[in-house]
Amino acid sequence: MNDALLAETLANVHFLRPEWFYALIPALLLFALLRYRQSHHSNWEKVIAPHLLPHILSNPDKAVSKSPLSLLLAAWLLAIVAIAGPVWRQTPQPVHEREDALVVIFDLTRSMLATDVKPDRLVRAKRKLIDLLELREEGVTGLVVFAGDAHVVSPLTDDTKTIAAMIPALSPDIVPAPGSALAPALVKAVDLFQGGGTASGRILIITDEIRDVVASQRVAREFRNAYPVSVMSVGTEVGGPVALASGRPEAGYLKDARGNLVIPKLNANSLKAFADLAGGRYSPMTLTEEDLGYLLAEQPLMQNDTYRELERDFDVWFEEGPWLLLMLLPLAALGFRRGWIWSIALVFILPTEDAKASLWDDLWRTRDQQAMQVMSQGDVEEAAELFENPEWKATANYRGEKFEDAANQYGGLDTADSKYNLGNAFAKQNLLDEAIEAYDQALAADPDNEDAQFNKTLIEQLQKEQQQDQDSEDSEEQQDQDQSQQDQEQQDQKEQKEQDSQQEQDEQEQEQEQKEPEEQPQKEQANQKPAEEESEPLDEEEKQALQQWLRRVPDDPSGLLRRKFQMQYEDRLREGKVSSNDSTTDW
Repeated sequence: MNDALLAETLANVHFLRPEWFYALIPALLLFALLRYRQSHHSNWEKVIAPHLLPHILSNPDKAVSKSPLSLLLAAWLLAIVAIAGPVWRQTPQPVHEREDALVVIFDLTRSMLATDVKPDRLVRAKRKLIDLLELREEGVTGLVVFAGDAHVVSPLTDDTKTIAAMIPALSPDIVPAPGSALAPALVKAVDLFQGGGTASGRILIITDEIRDVVASQRVAREFRNAYPVSVMSVGTEVGGPVALASGRPEAGYLKDARGNLVIPKLNANSLKAFADLAGGRYSPMTLTEEDLGYLLAEQPLMQNDTYRELERDFDVWFEEGPWLLLMLLPLAALGFRRGWIWSIALVFILPTEDAKASLWDDLWRTRDQQAMQVMSQGDVEEAAELFENPEWKATANYRGEKFEDAANQYGGLDTADSKYNLGNAFAKQNLLDEAIEAYDQALAADPDNEDAQFNKTLIEQLQKEQQQDQDSEDSEEQQDQDQSQQDQEQQDQKEQKEQDSQQEQDEQEQEQEQKEPEEQPQKEQANQKPAEEESEPLDEEEKQALQQWLRRVPDDPSGLLRRKFQMQYEDRLREGKVSSNDSTTDW
């Protein structure tokens, strides 16, 4: 057992920074130079013939032997070996990050389509939300939307890019229940914090109005100490008409039951009062980042930064170099006693500035830790190159939309999460069968994985829809072929009739040419009618082309969210947690 352990240890011996061994080259050159000067160019050799030195000096090599060069070389060698980072065992190292949790509650009521700000409130709010996510360099962020009911778009995560990818799909059309109910959204936000084990966090509401004031104040007041609520308003106090479709004023504007235009107006005082009661801040939306800087600034209740240990950790190599540096102490003591201490300073000669930065990073952080920092800065490609952990390398490739590489890397892992991510990578490549198989593997390892079950259901539904569309296209294509054949036959018959008619007309013209030459222009006009009729089949072809074009339905990025919210809303209806008649208005 000891022999096996020793063999394993020796096999693992390597250096984290082997480039430091280049520093031995100048040490050897300096040692050789000084040794040469001391042995061949002493002061006695300048005035005494070399053949007389043995007779004059009792021990000519004694001076050389007392030279500090051997001590200097030994110290230099130990220092270089220590700095090169000798390792042969690994230890798990947890990863910590500052616990800054934020849940954004986004208003998706119809009033967000008001056009008092250009192009409308919803577009301005989505742009601001993207700016907010770009400023989130630390901590975790969640997203909740609400109208007549509340829905979680994203749980707490440090992957703000994934949240940003969902923002273009946010619109009132994806929420199943009309109205405006903020209180359920606040409850959802608190559930995200508590479900993630976050003892403190912040909530930011982006809205134009709070209608269920009493219920929302009750929730906000209850959790204000742990989760203060800030408000960012969008809109003006003058208000504006509500467009029926965002960015499409030609579609018309929303009207009430009496046929009057709906003009929602901003009540800034009410929103500010709500923020004060909830322990947060209030700011109207601005064109600059001044509003985000004010709302996201550290508040008195949040000044004490806390750090949380992430669920992931890294196996890092434990450096043994510092123990070698302890061996320099006796050499330094000897050098100090003999007056050689000046030579020890030579071990601190450093490389160039360009190499210094990378070596410094390698000295204090592992490659995985460096990659994590690079990925937090948005450079996923470099992070994928730096990561040594296969799971995180796959994650970086996935975020960089290199789904094929991510799938290959996830495929070599056996955990439930890796199989779930493998399914997502296959789905991104439109490999639906492979995605379903990966989700099945994830569910086999973790039957309680709701995300894997939900994604599997969506992929299976998408498969059915694609198969139905394919069958419909095949059927329509066959009908088009039959119709085209029928049209061709009709066209042939028509051309034959036209030829017969033309021949008959030519004969009549020849007979009447001598009798009624004044009728010739009328006959020429009659001869043009068949030519006009020839364009009719082209109209049919245009109709067929138009039908084929209409069948090309583009991907709707909001489709998944719409179906997800509809399923959640129906479940809540069955459970009696929400009523279909909760809202008195649909805006």
